[in-house]
Amino acid sequence: MLLVLIATFFFVTVLSISVNPTIAHIFNSNNTQVWNNTEDNIRIEFGYFPEEPIIDTFTNLAFSITNLRTGDHSAEGIAQVTVTNGQRLFKFSNVSIQNGDFSVDYLFPDDGTHQVLLRLDKNDSINLASFQVFVPHQTPPDLVNNTQNVIIALALFGAVGLITIFIVRR
Repeated sequence: MLLVLIATFFFVTVLSISVNPTIAHIFNSNNTQVWNNTEDNIRIEFGYFPEEPIIDTFTNLAFSITNLRTGDHSAEGIAQVTVTNGQRLFKFSNVSIQNGDFSVDYLFPDDGTHQVLLRLDKNDSINLASFQVFVPHQTPPDLVNNTQNVIIALALFGAVGLITIFIVRR
């Protein structure tokens, strides 16, 4: 019985990690945008996950800063990320950059094109970059036809059922 309980928790944990990745590297070359500053020798790559952001669901905005000539990841610094659609504005201030990579999670409140502005403060320079994210119009989710949601719900119900049986039998 304990083995089934452990297997269920493992299944739910693996499913949760695959649904909500939070690594800082650029995820997908299909939506990667690049900004180069030859004067300061900096290349900034920007990408986001999921590839099609969903309103009111976290989207990971990832940045990778490299030396334009060598391709090596840039050293530490501080970043400020601002997301706007022209009407609303949200800022992530004093984001620490370690080894040239960092990311922030943002909830897009509505559909349309959003601008992601980056201010990068390094020891001897300040760099500004601008990227765009398009959030498609969405209809409310159909939970019955969404296979992934059904699997998650069944796994959670199964885990709760197994825990209840385990507690009652004690």
